[in-house]
Amino acid sequence: MQSSCSYKAILIGSGTMGGRHKRLFEEDGVEFIGVADTAGEASALFEQILAGKLAPDFAVIASPAITHEEYVQRCIEMMLPVLVEKPVSISFEKAEEFQRLALEQNAFVFVGHSERYNPAIEEFTKTDFFREMQDYFKSWFLQNQGAAPVRFKFTRTHGFSPRNRDVSVEYDLMIHDMDLLHFFVGKDAMMYKSFHCEEQSDDRVHAFYDLRTLKAEFIADRDCATDSRKVEISMNGRSVTLDLGAYRNGNPASALQKEHWAFLNYLGSYKKSLQDREPDYSWYGGLYDACAAVIMVSLVGEVCKKGRANETDAK
Repeated sequence: MQSSCSYKAILIGSGTMGGRHKRLFEEDGVEFIGVADTAGEASALFEQILAGKLAPDFAVIASPAITHEEYVQRCIEMMLPVLVEKPVSISFEKAEEFQRLALEQNAFVFVGHSERYNPAIEEFTKTDFFREMQDYFKSWFLQNQGAAPVRFKFTRTHGFSPRNRDVSVEYDLMIHDMDLLHFFVGKDAMMYKSFHCEEQSDDRVHAFYDLRTLKAEFIADRDCATDSRKVEISMNGRSVTLDLGAYRNGNPASALQKEHWAFLNYLGSYKKSLQDREPDYSWYGGLYDACAAVIMVSLVGEVCKKGRANETDAK
């Protein structure tokens, strides 16, 4: 169990996810000294911080997805640590800019991909299968060019909901699985070869990635008759299926709570490094992957328009 802390925070977006973040952070001792639910209220909060009237330790952004990049940009400019709900942006260019700015300025940005803390994922990372898969991706360039790639199939479907309708299904649902792919594989193995889509609408997308070291299939549907969240992985004649929805039958808040604990641990290290004047970039890998997931998802729309992408497009 995470020990209680004494941090002060602001919250931008107090809807369903914002309420969950606030409740769970408060259970860990965080005090929210400002809450905004409109653009005007958010601007007022930032002005109070700039004027020295508010002194939060971090911000939580759980507003509509189309507003995330504006608020993240302001937090980076103010050097205010921030936890932002996915996606960090809905722009290829802005995601690349955040990767660069956060690194150059040592501005702490943590993106809420709670699936990384899903019990099914955590248990999988303890298996021999996972370790062998990671070893393969770390040394893929030494492998025989004829070696069979690792295969992934990500399925994420649920019934219609009025939430998150400001973005298409790939930014709403598929973004989680793109992030998981980077988590499993590592950026050094993500050498794009080709990818294509079979179908796409605002509520459903079916995309295939054919990479040098792996093949990945993505199905995301938010107007489906069935609920499913799973990952199927095949390697060297073996396979494993991860049920990402199973934990909801027990403690549905557990993954989000563990995400908070990871954020608070990174935040503590980050603040200490500022005092010691020794930059700590331990948090940066997660941001890099979250931005890379945005970049890949943004390409899905372009691919569906053109039918197919080649290696030049993907780079």
